[in-house]
Amino acid sequence: MNSPRNERREEQHPIKELVKEVEFKQRNTTWPDAMVNAKGVDELLWKGSRRITKVQRVGVALLGLAFVLCGVLFIGDFGSQSNSRWLPILFGIGCILVGCKFLWNSIRKDDAPKAKTRK
Repeated sequence: MNSPRNERREEQHPIKELVKEVEFKQRNTTWPDAMVNAKGVDELLWKGSRRITKVQRVGVALLGLAFVLCGVLFIGDFGSQSNSRWLPILFGIGCILVGCKFLWNSIRKDDAPKAKTRK
């Protein structure tokens, strides 16, 4: 039988619940849990998210800008020095396209909240 005393043992203090939640989030440094985090980052970069923080937007934009600049560097600098010019140009165009995709995902705005309609 459950007495009030046993029910108190099952309920945890809010601090203990917070500690358990923090410990669970810190477990993400081992292999299977780190893979879950990596999946979330990949989805953010490639698919984009309309609900990301400003810091995440800036980080994705900086990464996109780095890819674009890397592509420009390959096209401009390495393309003029090598005998086979098509390989650096092809790689540079690929970098620019990836960078543009990341930049697009960083500047997409949140959807406006939909108005609730009464029926």
